Amino acid sequence: MKAFILVIFLSASAAWGEDASWLRTRTAANVLNPNLSVIGDMVGNTGPMYRSGTNRLSLREVEVGLQANVDPYARGDFFISLPEGEAVELEEGYITLLTLPLGLKARGGKFRPSFGRLNMVHPHELPFVNAPHAIAQFLGEEGLNDTGGEVSRIFGLGEIFTEVSYSLLNGLGAAEAAEPVTTTVTDTNGNLVTVRVQPAESTQERQFRNFAHVGRVRFYKDLTDAANLELGVSGALHQPKEGKQTKLGGTDLTFRWKPVQEGLYKSFTWRGEFIYSDRWLPEETDPLTGAVTTAERRLHRRAAYSYIEIQPARRWKFGVLGDYAEAPESLDAIITLQDGTSRMVEKSITRSVAPFVTFTLSEFNRFRLQYENRTIPGDDVEHRVFFQWTIVLGPHGSHPF
Repeated sequence: MKAFILVIFLSASAAWGEDASWLRTRTAANVLNPNLSVIGDMVGNTGPMYRSGTNRLSLREVEVGLQANVDPYARGDFFISLPEGEAVELEEGYITLLTLPLGLKARGGKFRPSFGRLNMVHPHELPFVNAPHAIAQFLGEEGLNDTGGEVSRIFGLGEIFTEVSYSLLNGLGAAEAAEPVTTTVTDTNGNLVTVRVQPAESTQERQFRNFAHVGRVRFYKDLTDAANLELGVSGALHQPKEGKQTKLGGTDLTFRWKPVQEGLYKSFTWRGEFIYSDRWLPEETDPLTGAVTTAERRLHRRAAYSYIEIQPARRWKFGVLGDYAEAPESLDAIITLQDGTSRMVEKSITRSVAPFVTFTLSEFNRFRLQYENRTIPGDDVEHRVFFQWTIVLGPHGSHPF
């Protein structure tokens, strides 16, 4: 069997020549096997006693990655996620066509489309413990992530490199996840209880407007041998005939400094991103009585984050994250605070400042400590501390640059 695989390996190398450079990184024993990796992301946190999910240790997620070149012209990337307390799910699974005509590249499957700068990054790869509230609230806890196709191309315009991408998706994934439909009923003892109701499935034919569209233009320029600048402009549109309609726009800017001679020991990164949301939400009705509970509404909301990260030594990085987010689907409301008082909130604004420090024992073993000062709707302040330990088994694919 080993001799047979070796013959395939040598024959393919001779047939494809220079196009088969990926084969030269494989051995006869694993030429037909994908790279397998397992990532464990453990998080401990302390915070307000009344908040669910605080003051505990958790194995937040285990991610299994399967990555390999299909042939010299295509690559496959599949990531299976095992979140704590949830069912196993396919986080991403797509095939990328690498050498299309006109310099195009395309991929199809379930993936995170190119929107902004952090949407494509898996949670354990972030420079901080949790995604900024601007990302989590506007793009969803899982980010924009759905099934579809994407095409992209890189252009060289003088000293500026430009990448243009367009994605056609079934939807916007977690960003459009509907809240559970509930109603209040009286039980046999005369008590009012809230129960979930399964809404009837739509019988409407699926039209082109039911698909979501995501696009991004990215500009990159080297300022010096050690510094570069990147600017991105993104947009997303989903306007089905039934259900809520979403328009998203965003811009991001990144500055990096990493000296050529001391790249392993020193670096500096500054990044900022702004997101604008325009959402039309249909009226909500009681599923039993049919009475209108919430009128249709159109909401314009904004969010932004910015952070710096400084690396003064090979294993140490220090940074601070600032965050601002207006809840994209919340109207003015009266909320009850921890002390029992009530307050009118406008736009449900969340602000936070989070300094963090990262110690990297190796690229496969990393520790992080983070403090967050968070101002929640109603101007109540929460203090939270996070500890993160991330380990990687096997060869994990490179992170988006």
